[in-house]
Amino acid sequence: MRLYCHADGPEPGIGDHGERHLLQLWPAPPTSPVHPEITGADRQARAAHAADRATPVEEYTSTFTITEGE
Repeated sequence: MRLYCHADGPEPGIGDHGERHLLQLWPAPPTSPVHPEITGADRQARAAHAADRATPVEEYTSTFTITEGE
């Protein structure tokens, strides 16, 4: 990727100051994957994690009674 910008006036402001942009993109050559292959141990760890997340969460609701005069 290449990005080029040209502005006639360097002062910031509102409106057109003659700013022009050139953006060029081209395909990159093929490369090997960034991430390694998933192993059987990885799959087992993911399945165990999913099973842990599937169990319901305990109820953490508390009830308080307010009496007048306290």
